[in-house]
Amino acid sequence: MMNRSYKYTKSTIYLAQFSLFILLISCSNRPTTVKEVMDNVVTRFYKNLSDDQLSKLDEEQILKLLSEDEIEVLSNQYWKFDVNVPVVISIMQDEQQKDDPFWLEKTGFNKTDLIVRNEYNTYNVWQKEYNDGQVNLGINGFDKHRPHYFVSIMPQKKNTNLVLSNIYPENQYLSTMDVGYFTYHDWDELTLNEVPDELKGGKLLTTIRGRAREAHLINAFRKTEYPSSNIPDQIMLTWSEEPPTTQSIQWRTNTTIKNGVIKYWKKEKSNEKEYLEQKAELKVIEDRLLRNDRYINHFTSVLRNLKPSTIYNYQVGNPEQNVWSEIAEFKTAPDSSAPFSFIYFGDTHKSNEFGQLINSAFQRYPQAAFYSIGGDLVSTGLNRDDWDKLFYNSANVIRNRPLMSTLGNHDSQDGLGSWMYQELFDLPKNGPEKLETETTYSFEYSNSLFLMLDVTASITDQTKWLEDQLKNSDKTWKFAMLHFPPYSYEEDYSLIRKEWGSLFDKYHVDIVFSGHVHYYMRSKPMYNEKPVKSPNDGTIYLISIAVPNRHREMPEKEFVEVRFDGDYLYQHISVSDNKLEFKAINQNGILKDNFTIEK
Repeated sequence: MMNRSYKYTKSTIYLAQFSLFILLISCSNRPTTVKEVMDNVVTRFYKNLSDDQLSKLDEEQILKLLSEDEIEVLSNQYWKFDVNVPVVISIMQDEQQKDDPFWLEKTGFNKTDLIVRNEYNTYNVWQKEYNDGQVNLGINGFDKHRPHYFVSIMPQKKNTNLVLSNIYPENQYLSTMDVGYFTYHDWDELTLNEVPDELKGGKLLTTIRGRAREAHLINAFRKTEYPSSNIPDQIMLTWSEEPPTTQSIQWRTNTTIKNGVIKYWKKEKSNEKEYLEQKAELKVIEDRLLRNDRYINHFTSVLRNLKPSTIYNYQVGNPEQNVWSEIAEFKTAPDSSAPFSFIYFGDTHKSNEFGQLINSAFQRYPQAAFYSIGGDLVSTGLNRDDWDKLFYNSANVIRNRPLMSTLGNHDSQDGLGSWMYQELFDLPKNGPEKLETETTYSFEYSNSLFLMLDVTASITDQTKWLEDQLKNSDKTWKFAMLHFPPYSYEEDYSLIRKEWGSLFDKYHVDIVFSGHVHYYMRSKPMYNEKPVKSPNDGTIYLISIAVPNRHREMPEKEFVEVRFDGDYLYQHISVSDNKLEFKAINQNGILKDNFTIEK
């Protein structure tokens, strides 16, 4: 007890000294946005607090370590808008949140007896009256609590025309406060089922579930097992342009390396000195809460004017420091129809088991042209340490074979988008105009068209693009990859079947690859949502997963051809002019499912 008491007292004294330091510097550096505050605060914390102190931070301690200016910004620059008449602002805050947002009572909000509910959550209602003008609200808290609070606005006088303007953040969705309306525009299926009469009809400002991350400090700080260094690693092949004549190569270093270069040559040439050289573009990628590797330098270069069906060797590195990677290889695609094969994985979640699978697939099928993952590559797409583990587990494969993936809900999380995925992968930018680039795209390989669809974005915004891709393609084989399965047991994606399934029918997509639900399922050939006799008359829908799984409840469904759980798998697909051979192989190398399509 004596030792524990001494440690606590020593820590308290240290934090008090640190608070005085903050007070002294506050006048010289006045932040204006929440991001500026959090960037500065985290930088200070890294400089002045130990790992142990960072792990034990609570709201009381954090507030003592912030300047008055910083607290002011966090209290009123997080969410703001103008109103043209006097209003009552209601804040719906999840009752399960451990700490009420610190600024609520401080700025005059009162907790009422009103309750708002949806299917999963109950919200307390805080209220405050405002005159016309600007309304300023603060952060959700220093934890990463989800669900986030949302806001409704009601005029103080009935039958008054209320107008909201200058809303920040700009991407907020304005709706109506009533039963049946959603509150999170990254989960619009979740709607209110209980709203007090006095709140009904007000204007509803929805939000996204992930906004709490903007000020996350409690239990926030992470370390990566695989930090960057001056030696190039995470070397990855993708295609962002035509596979027969180009190759995109990406890698990372720490921030001491300012320049990146690729040396490459045809493998048939035995003299490595006869190489071509190309510089890479540099991006700095930040994960603010990654204590031991906050910034990395990420390099990307696209090699062009390559010869089709040709194997090249290459190295990446920095000539100034003479630091180079090991020699790896890639093979360009054929410029006409030719037999090939590829490997597909469902959810991988950065797991060690996925690492075993992908290396096993590489050993068994070294001629496979490329690899694909159908979403949920990692568990938290905004955490770079997740990506570090994924790339570490697959390093030997993805530096020698291209990886072409599509997004899952874990990769684009909580409404905050997939910006880290987009920074790390160089993929085709030929998707729908309304979507972020590289999230939905297509590419061709030999006699096949691959459609990589983003189920985390608007389904309808991709429909016209999808039809244009299909109707303008003369490829023999057509494949689609999307994370959510159009056919499954417990989750019904009827909109996907309506919008995209009808096009898969119309233009005859051969196989639709998916994941998300944790079991294996192969459908019968489907047309117009009904089983048909032949794969030439309908589309086969596949669900697979590359991590350990168990899903015992499997009710009878007419669309099922094969189903099982318990195995984690990869799929090897061989394609020629008129024949496709499909194999599903488990973690022990056992063939679990196979079929053939002949045209």
